[in-house]
Amino acid sequence: MVYGAQLKLGDYVEILPGVYDDSMPDNRRDGLVVELLNHDRGRFGDDYDQLNIMFHNGRILKFHKSQVKIISKPD
Repeated sequence: MVYGAQLKLGDYVEILPGVYDDSMPDNRRDGLVVELLNHDRGRFGDDYDQLNIMFHNGRILKFHKSQVKIISKPD
């Protein structure tokens, strides 16, 4: 796992314990970063703070970057 690294598209992440959404798959807290969001200027801002993450059930959910940890990064 990677801590403190900047998140990028294609990173495989896990949602931290204590964070919950009804749409997440049962017993799976991992997914793929498919979009980086900035709350002021839109996609791919330099100071983005939110991520859209696609889960194994096909749902795409938004989380704050402080709520995830990186499991692996694409080559």
